Amino acid sequence: MNKRTIKSVERRMLKTMMEDEKELRILLETETGGVPDRQLDGLMVKIEQLLGRIMVNQNKLMLLQDINEE
Repeated sequence: MNKRTIKSVERRMLKTMMEDEKELRILLETETGGVPDRQLDGLMVKIEQLLGRIMVNQNKLMLLQDINEE
């Protein structure tokens, strides 16, 4: 296996995950001021999307590491 390619892919994915986590933290700190949940649909959808992207990238990293160890 090409270790350099694997490391490059890992770095790229980690960078994306860090950016997503930063955006997620900002959204989670958003002051809603007691606004009912039904009016926060857009915010909640964006938070769920970011969580999904982070989860998918974590799974990809684990798979890449497993492949690298074989």
